[in-house]
Amino acid sequence: MIDITPVRIGDRLIGPGQPVFIMADVGLTNGGDLKRTFKLIDIAKELGVDAIKFQMIGPEYLLGDREITYTYPTMNNGLKTENMYEMFSALSYSPGEWKTISDAVKDSGLEFICTSHYIGAVDILEQCDVVCHKICSWSVTHKRLIQKIGITGKPMFMDLGTSTQSSLLELFDWYLATGGSSIIPLHDFHTTELIEMNFRNIQHIKDTFGTPVGYTAPGRSSHHDYMAMGLGINVLEKRLTHDRTIPKNGHWKALEPDEFQEWIIIIKELELSLGSKIIKPSKNDIETSSWAFKSLFAIKDIPKGSVIKDDMIDGRRPGTGISAKDIDDIIGRRVNCDIKPGTMITWEMLT
Repeated sequence: MIDITPVRIGDRLIGPGQPVFIMADVGLTNGGDLKRTFKLIDIAKELGVDAIKFQMIGPEYLLGDREITYTYPTMNNGLKTENMYEMFSALSYSPGEWKTISDAVKDSGLEFICTSHYIGAVDILEQCDVVCHKICSWSVTHKRLIQKIGITGKPMFMDLGTSTQSSLLELFDWYLATGGSSIIPLHDFHTTELIEMNFRNIQHIKDTFGTPVGYTAPGRSSHHDYMAMGLGINVLEKRLTHDRTIPKNGHWKALEPDEFQEWIIIIKELELSLGSKIIKPSKNDIETSSWAFKSLFAIKDIPKGSVIKDDMIDGRRPGTGISAKDIDDIIGRRVNCDIKPGTMITWEMLT
């Protein structure tokens, strides 16, 4: 097993012994609208997340086929089909607007994280003075993009989704060879088949690569988020919207602010309940043990001078006498007085 090396993201360390790093994903739900974006930043700040995550898509660079369409569900309007180039173009900002957004995020006390979908996005984000970069699962084969991020020397989040162990090793090589510092893989999948979700990957990646691991939650359901907490994730990403009824991609499977707040409360409670790896009782267990543990009691008449045998004694509450665990130290001892059934045995009764 490899020791996990913590990764610094701004003012936070991510890794063993550190609180889970929570990212609010607004990459689609910001809608390419600055007013809505600033509203989401304010909401994220109030929610108490650590970071807010955007996407720099660049459809003119991402899409070789500008005629392709994409169909997605909406909350109240059923399925909706859009031209993908037009859909992504509506989410675009100018470099100056990205700087304004990143500054607003930093002013709110959060970390600004943005997924780069094309190489030029890295330069724009560097001008925004980002502390880290991110790629999605559809960019894990984009060697030049990964190398470009590596050259910055900054940590990189990556969605695992489409990765295999061999492709992940290859990606690490590309990134590290150009000067990259740390990769934080985020467990990610695009399936509804439970058997294909492979949550055991989380510990396997930690053991294999010695890096913190996170989980990118794909939708509104939270039970897998909670399971991921129990499996020891260090980062958790969840989609946030201010209104699920907006008939655009991504909103239907996001959490609204009150839902997100409730989710965070549960996550923080679960995090506390994980405790430590030390086997120890609770304070209540310790207090209760004084009466709930068993002491040794006579279960038949034991005349003075008798040698104590197993069938003469038993463990019964309270636990304020000779502990039932010490029974082998009692067997074979003589008693110096008559002992009636139901009497707690004391050391003074023994010779």
